[in-house]
Amino acid sequence: MANSLKPDKNVLVIMCDQLRYDSLGFTGNPYVHTPNLDRLAKMSVVFDKCFTSSPVCSPARHSLATGKYPHAHGVLQNQMSATAGLRTIGHAVEPLGYRRFHLGHMHWRMDNHGYEPLACPHLDAGQISAAANKRAEWEGNSHTRRTTAGPSPNRLEEKWGYQVAVESIRQITEAVEQGQRFLSWTSFTEPHPPFYPPKELYEKYDQSELPLPISVPADAPAPHSSIARKQKEWAHLTSVEHRQMKAGYYGMIETADRYVGMMLDMMDRLKLWENTLLIFTSDHGDQMGDHQMFMKFVLREASVHVPLMICAPGVEPGRRQPLIEHVDLFPTICDYVGAEPGERLHGKSLWPLLHNAEPPSDWRTAVFSQIGTHRMIRTQEWKLNEYDGEPGELYHLSEDPDELYNLIGDSRWNEVAESLHRLMLERVATCQ
Repeated sequence: MANSLKPDKNVLVIMCDQLRYDSLGFTGNPYVHTPNLDRLAKMSVVFDKCFTSSPVCSPARHSLATGKYPHAHGVLQNQMSATAGLRTIGHAVEPLGYRRFHLGHMHWRMDNHGYEPLACPHLDAGQISAAANKRAEWEGNSHTRRTTAGPSPNRLEEKWGYQVAVESIRQITEAVEQGQRFLSWTSFTEPHPPFYPPKELYEKYDQSELPLPISVPADAPAPHSSIARKQKEWAHLTSVEHRQMKAGYYGMIETADRYVGMMLDMMDRLKLWENTLLIFTSDHGDQMGDHQMFMKFVLREASVHVPLMICAPGVEPGRRQPLIEHVDLFPTICDYVGAEPGERLHGKSLWPLLHNAEPPSDWRTAVFSQIGTHRMIRTQEWKLNEYDGEPGELYHLSEDPDELYNLIGDSRWNEVAESLHRLMLERVATCQ
């Protein structure tokens, strides 16, 4: 390997799909096995309070790529197209001569995304048997994918994430050998459902030991009508089936962890740690039975709170507690490589926080997220969720972290709700 050709200041973004913050070893989960991500955490700055810009795939990914909130980039739901003329991080680094790889589940809703032509758009049929493809089709049908879980006969190498990892490693290796700078956005579908990991990973988990979802106390207010409609899809699940879903989810997380391990081994082999900014995150989380729901699509903590860690050359590992948003990654990458970030980004560079535990004096006091016409504003202490412009949920997170007691309608907290509502309107008005 011609390491003498190795260029400086590469960027590798590794992203998982539907990975909630508290489902990893380094975030305190005692059940799931994530040795590779735990290893990366020990080398990184871990941001414990990072929030997605949207609890659904395409809007979240466009915010990551553009540094803008969904109402500005236009992708408020998966099926919507992006606003014309958007500038992505791919566009930002192109003038610096970077190779620009995007691999796996990117969920683009724009034609000119600034990256090189897509590689590995789907499983390599030549590597997968007909039986394995047929099984994957069954696992992926709507009912199976959303409401069941179990062991899969398909091996680790027969899942899409393996193909993504192999292709990402190939492209990065080629760039290093040719002395080229690279920005690689490597996006694994796992642990997104179907929750059917390879059999040996599913069976690792003793389901009798797995905790059931957060139970709603009898004195809790009735859920908002939007939440109540979603709960119906999973109302039939028994406690046994809830644990099966969790075992499947944890097995898929461990599947993703294996693919991340392949990427970390590549970093070792190519000696890239000294000149590569490595970012790991997830587009959004999963309710995993909490509040009687699975999937994402809601502004509850399990859906919007995501892991984020950054391993930067010369930066000491540690943990940070300020409120972080996905839109912060665009300006952070620009700071590292020396790219021009452009105007009207909604995020703040995390570079000051990589070197200091205390945030700058002008750091944000609230994070913002949205899906369709539903919006969230969240501070360290409070959260307000609005539905179609109307305040629908108010949670005192410091006292009620599980979001069980909706305080909307309680006159004692009207001033808090009104203050958060004004803050939300201000955030929308100033971030266009």
